[in-house]
Amino acid sequence: MQSRAGWRKADQVRKIKIVMTVIAITLCISVASGGILFWVQLKHPFSKPVSVSVSGTDKEASSQSGVLPVYDDSYNLVVVNASTQIKSDFQVQPEQFQGITVDTRIIPALRKMMEDAKSAGCPLKLTKGYVEKNEQDKLFTAAVQDLMKNQSFSQVRAENQVQNTVGRGGYNENQTGMAVEFAAEGEAANADFSATAQYKWLVKNSVHYGFVLRYTEAKTSVTGMPFNPRHFRYVGSENAVKMREYSMCLEEFSAYIRKQNPN
Repeated sequence: MQSRAGWRKADQVRKIKIVMTVIAITLCISVASGGILFWVQLKHPFSKPVSVSVSGTDKEASSQSGVLPVYDDSYNLVVVNASTQIKSDFQVQPEQFQGITVDTRIIPALRKMMEDAKSAGCPLKLTKGYVEKNEQDKLFTAAVQDLMKNQSFSQVRAENQVQNTVGRGGYNENQTGMAVEFAAEGEAANADFSATAQYKWLVKNSVHYGFVLRYTEAKTSVTGMPFNPRHFRYVGSENAVKMREYSMCLEEFSAYIRKQNPN
């Protein structure tokens, strides 16, 4: 039989075991809770998505609920310039918006941007949007003839210059329906748009609606086009924010994305 001292020692060991078990269970619960908290913070399983990809029938409902539609980069990042013709299979979906034709897919973002600009005291007026290829060719020919007649340019020289300002049909971004030009409401003819509050508001805020200033002073050697403070292009909000962050124009950013996703 155990002595009283032996029983006392056994009782102490039993108490120590109980305390150690409680500590171990507490540690396991703490670790599990920490893991669950980290997973929730990382995955946000109970959060509603900020935006969703939509197609035709969902677009109107999305814009009315305050969530702008999101499109694939095969649409957002289409590049058209003096050396890159618009693809033959590219289909514009023309629709009238405030008297100007644009691709219907950009209207929710365009409408929201213009409404918010007006609320901020910077009301905008649309002055240009989609231009059909044949109409663009007419504009190109008229500009060439003007240089030849009034500045004695040769036809080759005139065509080279006009290609970098007006552009031939199919080699001009206006054929995408994603490019728009603005004026300030009440703006005088031939006014300097870059000096207006509207321009400053657009440069600061347009990326959040998916639009970028397409032809900046810093990127004329890349775009091949002179600075145009009125000309903004839809690329999608995520792309627009990144383009500003990386200080890239559309040609540079499109090439960057292709390099990141070669397949």
